[in-house]
Parts: sequence; C-alpha cells; structure tokens
Amino acid sequence: MKRVLIYTNENKDPDGKYTEKVSGFFSERGIETDTIISDIKRIEDKDAEIDQGRQDYDCIIVLGGDGTVLQAAREAWRLDIPIVGVNLGKLGFLTEIEPADMEASFDRLINGDFYTEQRMMLRGEVIRSNGEKIMGRSLNDIVISRFGGMNMIVLNVYVNGHFLHEYKGDGIIVTTPTGSSGYNLSAGGPIVEPSSDVMVLTSICSHSLNHASLILSADDSIEVRLPDSYADDRKIELSFDGSYRVLLEKGDVIRIRKSEKYTRFIKLNDLSFLETLHRKLGDA
Repeated sequence: MKRVLIYTNENKDPDGKYTEKVSGFFSERGIETDTIISDIKRIEDKDAEIDQGRQDYDCIIVLGGDGTVLQAAREAWRLDIPIVGVNLGKLGFLTEIEPADMEASFDRLINGDFYTEQRMMLRGEVIRSNGEKIMGRSLNDIVISRFGGMNMIVLNVYVNGHFLHEYKGDGIIVTTPTGSSGYNLSAGGPIVEPSSDVMVLTSICSHSLNHASLILSADDSIEVRLPDSYADDRKIELSFDGSYRVLLEKGDVIRIRKSEKYTRFIKLNDLSFLETLHRKLGDA
C-alpha cells in the first residue's frame, strides 16, 4: 500500500481530530495520504467528482456516516478504488470500522487482510423536452417524489419499453440491493442481499389497495413519464441517494438502469449480511 485517500465529513469531524489521527497513522508507516473535506452544500445542486486524474489510490477511507459513504461512492464512481468507512455517524450500516478499532483495522488493511465486496449502482437520466439531459448515479436509490405541497402525484412507469403501471401517491423508489434497507424498507419494500444484481421498485404512500414492490432484473430499463395531465403547480423532484436533487418539469422523461460501474467495499469482518442486519436494525 502506497497511497490512500481520506474522505472526511467536516460535520462529523468538526475539529479534524479523526482526520489528523488517520493521516498520522499512515504517514508514520510511509504511506502517502491525500484528504478531501466533503462539502455538504454542493450535493444539493450537483455532485463533484474526485479528481479522475488520480487513479493511484489503494483505497478510500471515509470518515463519517452512511451519507458520507454514499457521497464518496458517487463522486468516485469512475474510479475502481475500494472504499472502507469509519463510523462517525449513528447507524453506520455502510461503514466497516468503529473509531475504537481504527488502528487494528488499518493494520489489517496494510497487511492485505481483507476482501472486497462488489455493489451495483444506478444510473439515472432526466431528458427535458428541449433535449437537455441531466445525469447522476446512486449507490442506494433514485427517488421520484412530490416536492413542497401535499398533492398526490401520478407517474407512468414503463419497463423495457412496455407500460407497467400508473402510480398514484407520494412517488416511487427505485433501489439497489444496498439501498433496500433504507428508504425502501421504510416504505414497506423488501430487504435484498446487498451483493445481488437486482432493482426494486417500491411505491411511496400509494393511493391504491395494490402497492406491492416489484423486483426487477439488473438488466431491465425503467422509464418514468409525467402524464399529459400533469399540473404545473404540482412540484415533483428526483433525488440521487437523497442528496443530489433535480426539480422535474412538464414533459420530462426519466430513465433508470444499472450503472456500468460498481462500488467495491472493503470487508474486514466475517459477519454475514443477516448478522449485520440484526445488529444494525434489530433494536431500531
């Protein structure tokens, strides 16, 4: 191991104590470090991208919570660099290391005593009526939901070019297996083993007696259209991992499919997915 990238959430490490400790640990062992301080404000508009010219990092160490891990994964989506998270948040479902175990975990990292797990991502694209395209990626989910007011919204959903259903309610969630234990779970959707290659489509507060989730192949293509009767005063937004947001307009078409790139997570423990699920959500 020659170089690591430290990706820090300044809200979780306001005085830089953990960032300095991690940087010092690797520097003492002759390993170069670079540090990125995440800017929460920027993700409300557009995700930045980690310098694509620097592809020589051995790993990305994320200091923060699940949201910081998601942001780092989106910003590094072009790079095939494994990620490991140090939990400075609450739930820490996507993090692997607790602060008290940092040094022992980093020693294992340096010695190559770990394995990696591949997780699929989603690629979302908004096509405006004027031809403009807005694109983003997510590790957890892409959500299309009402914005601001309390009006019910209507979304026409197609799969592989065939009409599936007219969804009425607060919106829909398209999630990866990694994101299935997040918003999808809260909306009544199923939990999926995170290394699977599937997409889950779940309605949000459906205005229907039939609101079962649909599990789709990772090779399927989802298209969402606003109906011709869509009222201009009913605001709808699309969000990538609950952060990068796009306010939709009349005539927009949204296309969602599996991203061509995966995120690789470094795994240091032998806990099964079900054991992790029980630890993180058992008392929730």
